[in-house]
Amino acid sequence: AIFNLCFMACLIAPIVTIAIVNRHENKDKIMSFFGLGSGGLQIKITLNGTPDSHPNSIVYLRHRPSWKVRKNVFTVLKNHSNTTDNAQQQQQQQRGILPNNKNVNRIMVYSCDHDTEGSITLTMGHGKKLDHLGIQVKFFGRIDMEGGVHEGRPHYDFISLSKELLPPGSLYDTRTVPFNFRGVEKIHETYHGRNVSVKYFVQVEVKRQWLPPITAEHEVLVQIPGVEPSVNEPIKMEVGIEDCLHIEFEYEKRCYHLH
Repeated sequence: AIFNLCFMACLIAPIVTIAIVNRHENKDKIMSFFGLGSGGLQIKITLNGTPDSHPNSIVYLRHRPSWKVRKNVFTVLKNHSNTTDNAQQQQQQQRGILPNNKNVNRIMVYSCDHDTEGSITLTMGHGKKLDHLGIQVKFFGRIDMEGGVHEGRPHYDFISLSKELLPPGSLYDTRTVPFNFRGVEKIHETYHGRNVSVKYFVQVEVKRQWLPPITAEHEVLVQIPGVEPSVNEPIKMEVGIEDCLHIEFEYEKRCYHLH
């Protein structure tokens, strides 16, 4: 029994040593060593349409509107604001909102009635192979409450759709597959707040045998454009304490554009 324990310790010790030595050099290699990495697979999700091709349903934004930014305007200092903006830009690039090109900093926002469609590019390195049990593309509309105090589950999916992209098989090289989710009703507008967020995103899931699936996401920003009312009369508001304080507010019109 003592010999068997020593023999197993000799086999395990080099593996543990290799993992500890290389954990700072290349995290992906360690994950691939234990079967938790992507196996060399790169997934790119591209949405169809631009403001030129769909002027009525897609628009460009140069930055996120201030009411959708995850920060407190009363406590953020100038230097901290720059750091926060850089961190937000990195998070947006990871979620696919912003392109990696520094010269292009515009965000595409889609209307609520625009069909979510595009293509998914699966790329394997030269000489590599990935066996899978099927590839699915999913579309979610999610209310995320991870940033605040909540009871029960940290998020709620009010939209959850799934389609088969590829049947079980193997990936050798680059392959591009189109997808679409048409006629999906988007009842909420994209919102990123301090305690709660509302987001839509496309997710690709590559299932593997005995291993966790490989996933990639791309967020879809959605806004619900309103129609300017034909009658926009002025409005008066009164606040105060009876027999003590009386304040009147008067606005030129009832509805204002966010611009």
